[in-house]
Amino acid sequence: METDADMSAQLATIRECVGALASVCTLATLLAVHPGKVYATDEDLDQYKTWSDRLAAAAKRHDAADELLCVTTIGRRWAWALNTLPHNLIEQAARDSELARLGQSRAEMLQMLYDRRWRRNDGSEPSRWWSQLSLDLLGQNRRDEAFAVAAHITDPHVLIGLQADNRYVDIERSKFVERDILKAAQNELERRQDAARQSPRNLSQLVRVADGLMLLHRYNEILQLTDSVLHAEQGATPESPPYEDLQRQIPWILDMRARALSALGRYEEALEVLRRAVQDATGDRISHSLNLAVFLARLNRPQEALAAIPTLEDASAYGRAVAAMARVMIAVEMGDQTELNRALDDLRTHAQDYPGTRERALIVAGREDEAAAALVARFSDADLRTDALVESQDYAEHPGPRRVIEWRERLTALRNRPEVRREIAAYGRIRRYPIAGVGGF
Repeated sequence: METDADMSAQLATIRECVGALASVCTLATLLAVHPGKVYATDEDLDQYKTWSDRLAAAAKRHDAADELLCVTTIGRRWAWALNTLPHNLIEQAARDSELARLGQSRAEMLQMLYDRRWRRNDGSEPSRWWSQLSLDLLGQNRRDEAFAVAAHITDPHVLIGLQADNRYVDIERSKFVERDILKAAQNELERRQDAARQSPRNLSQLVRVADGLMLLHRYNEILQLTDSVLHAEQGATPESPPYEDLQRQIPWILDMRARALSALGRYEEALEVLRRAVQDATGDRISHSLNLAVFLARLNRPQEALAAIPTLEDASAYGRAVAAMARVMIAVEMGDQTELNRALDDLRTHAQDYPGTRERALIVAGREDEAAAALVARFSDADLRTDALVESQDYAEHPGPRRVIEWRERLTALRNRPEVRREIAAYGRIRRYPIAGVGGF
């Protein structure tokens, strides 16, 4: 007898060919060829399309409540569709509902996704979601279920969150969770390398491999990997590209190469590569322009950094926050107090969404008291606490230019302030980890 999993696999194949939201007729045809089992009526399929279209419209508005309603409704009525809907819609619903603090309703959605063993397009587990779901289950005293969900957490920084936040202590100590973070990072890299070997024409998988190497400070291996990609690109023709996603992903290969070059102290080479990434970018030029601007600001080249900041009409909220961070760095170097205050005000506007970015900007601006107060407030906020604790751990950071080292020293001093240490002791702990961190400079 055919299982629901078999059915989902066939539906996923169709989605890849024709697009999930436009494939209702194809789905109906597929369902009709299984006379031994009735999956849905024409009316039911029409209703599914209505809800999937509504989800796409809600995503355009970033209407978190309606996104969540659509996903959970689809999950209840057409569970197979959770694996066929465009992944970006599911990911945005999870992200927007987290920022909107939709609590138990969001946990219900995560449970549905876990029950379907949902994975990202690249095949990876959404570890952050599973950690949040496991904590919710633990709070309901559903310990065995919480441990089972936590066993699927593979991201090293999410695993660090389990060790850093006291609320996860029972989960972190369960035999199903990896406690050796270096081993977890190495295992994650091996998973990415396996995925890349299985999809040799998918360049996005190699970007993920490079990111895993960066986490482990394996810079020369990143250069070797990107060398091979760039060599293959040189011999490419429109009729026979070496990778199916070459145009979209080559700027990100260049970005990873620039990060490795920077860590090796080869700043001018890194700049050249970042400039090429901007030139080659098509669908995401804003991100690459901002990466270039921030890097120039880190090198204490404020005029060039200012010129690199793109227009932000089509930028996301995150892009605007990064641009404001770059403007803070530039204003400090240029002694422009008016622009500094304006950029900090812009970051305060996005503080709920990107609080760590605001805190780092305050460090750059020399406003440590405000930064400390903001960090303390995050520790006392149950929804923001885990991220704040993860960012505050002691990591083996990448080498960086003089300005970056100075900012890191200030950030370390901030985290060692008595009021910050008291909050950390109340809610979690700090440990030393041999991988690169998050939430730093």
